[in-house]
Amino acid sequence: MSQNKRYAKHYAGLMDDRIEEFVMREELIMLTAAELDLEHTPPTDFPEPRRVYAWIRYPSKALRVQAHALAYTRTAVKIRFLEPLIQIQREG
Repeated sequence: MSQNKRYAKHYAGLMDDRIEEFVMREELIMLTAAELDLEHTPPTDFPEPRRVYAWIRYPSKALRVQAHALAYTRTAVKIRFLEPLIQIQREG
């Protein structure tokens, strides 16, 4: 079976766009050590990850994502989520 040459340029362009998004993406903003305060509030793990919605922050925007909560403290929750812009799983 041969390749469809009609759409090859189109799909190559889409792949180039995805690669550029990955390389040029903004770095996720995580909580600082002072905000986490792990010395005074140690994290507690959930027995099973819980499905949650969470806001994640980038320098230029904030996005609401579906995530799994893995652990929590009095002031923060550790989540695992699929980064929406590039479809890569992240934890933070």
